[in-house]
Amino acid sequence: MGKSLRPHEIADANELLDIGQAAAFLNVSEASLRRWTNSGRLPCMRVGQRRERRFRREDLIGFLENGASGIGAAVGREAGKKLENLPEMPVTVTHGSHLCGMYASDLGRITITVPFLLDGLNEGSVCFLVGPTRFRNEILKGLKKKRPSLQTDIDAGRLLLSEYHHALRAQNKYFRAVVDKKIAEGAQSFRIVGDVWGMRARVSEEFLVEYEADYDRLIARKYPVVTLCLYDARRFSGVEMLNALKGHRDTFRYPLERALA
Repeated sequence: MGKSLRPHEIADANELLDIGQAAAFLNVSEASLRRWTNSGRLPCMRVGQRRERRFRREDLIGFLENGASGIGAAVGREAGKKLENLPEMPVTVTHGSHLCGMYASDLGRITITVPFLLDGLNEGSVCFLVGPTRFRNEILKGLKKKRPSLQTDIDAGRLLLSEYHHALRAQNKYFRAVVDKKIAEGAQSFRIVGDVWGMRARVSEEFLVEYEADYDRLIARKYPVVTLCLYDARRFSGVEMLNALKGHRDTFRYPLERALA
């Protein structure tokens, strides 16, 4: 195996991943990667005397996004099987819980987020899904497989979709305003999911820690809300991941198989 790459290094589209890292990125087996590279359907480089495979992250992203081809369909079949096996039993969480979900693949993000939102919608909570458009679309696709009435939830305001505010200090004001309005309309509980890289890409590490602390104080502990903040282990540094766990201590009371993927 080649040298392990740190999460922030893997975020570079031109960084080379060894076959184990590439398989984890696509959430498929190493055998599948060998088969696809041998057939020429997936580009790879060969390095060293042993001619070991190395993959550019950019090529892997293209591999995932090319859903119209046999490549995309092959990944889709493996991912689809795993989506069908998402946990069905709801997990009881207490209002005020501020949780951290960590994932190392796009499918991992789905397997954490879909059950969390599905539990909320099934119990009648108003749910928020916050993050970049591509992230939201991925989650909505997974949710719709489990909840065919999803568009009705969106139209009725039971599932609210948004990106992070560009004026990031306005984000908590937005949450407070919407939650207060929904409570006035009769809502009794809420679930909020945010993919934190949507914010971190625009702010410093220090600002993010400050934002999470303010959110905990102003929203998580004051309203009947359960919050799941998603952290992509491929993008955040080890120190940032440690800070995330420190700032989301409720996570340790939540089943780890529902918070790590």
